[in-house]
Amino acid sequence: MPNQRVEIAISPCPNDVFIFAGLLMKKVHSSFDYHINFADIETLNNWSLQSTFDLIKASFAIYPTIAEIYQILICGSAIGFGVGPILVSSPRVEGEINSDMTVGVPGRSTTANFLLSIFYPQLQKKSFLAYNEIIPALIEGKIDLGVLIHEGRFVYEKYDLKLIDDLGRRWEKETGRPLPLGGLFVKRSLDSDLKRQILKTLKQSLEYAEVNREETLPLLMSYAQELDRDTIFKHVDTYVNSYTKELNNEAIEALKIFFSYFGMRLEYSYHIFQE
Repeated sequence: MPNQRVEIAISPCPNDVFIFAGLLMKKVHSSFDYHINFADIETLNNWSLQSTFDLIKASFAIYPTIAEIYQILICGSAIGFGVGPILVSSPRVEGEINSDMTVGVPGRSTTANFLLSIFYPQLQKKSFLAYNEIIPALIEGKIDLGVLIHEGRFVYEKYDLKLIDDLGRRWEKETGRPLPLGGLFVKRSLDSDLKRQILKTLKQSLEYAEVNREETLPLLMSYAQELDRDTIFKHVDTYVNSYTKELNNEAIEALKIFFSYFGMRLEYSYHIFQE
């Protein structure tokens, strides 16, 4: 009897590729067949609404909308301190930011847009772009401000962009908790045994990448927007942490606060799949 096929969707960013490196490099055996699809975070968010994929990386800001279809996998999340999106301005912008300025945002349903809406409600002129299109749009003068995520937050200075605010730091200061960015969501309708196999295999894939870090570099570079080795591993070290391996009590408390903004109460046994 053929193995069950699992459709997976993640971003091409170094942290996601690193987590799945063991699988992508065929170094980890899985008891199921799988196909991994790649897309930017807003495309992933839209795919999650269509419930097409069995396992998908998406923004925590979209999760309250899809919670009846997906559970949060206890392994694989991007959550932490110093991981948040940053607000930057074009070199052409002078003076204080104001409501007439246009801001590039990496997706309507992203945690980045959620934070921008909380901390800068006056910025209503939004241009929703793929995350890797925001820096070019700033350089070309198509937008005045930009919210940067992924590699962009590490390299903005080399493009003469000015840091206006670290939205993640603002969250940390106000809540005292790490910032939930995105999680791996697994379909509720999957057989529990298959979900356990997925979780076990994912943990093994991450463990392989951690032990064989340098071996993963060519794979990470094949997907990354910024190809500098130091930038790639700085990205991995920032977004792949102890919370990624397993959502602990501190991470759960952060999620509770985060989801309360959406009027959702986090019920551990219902919303999180752990084994």
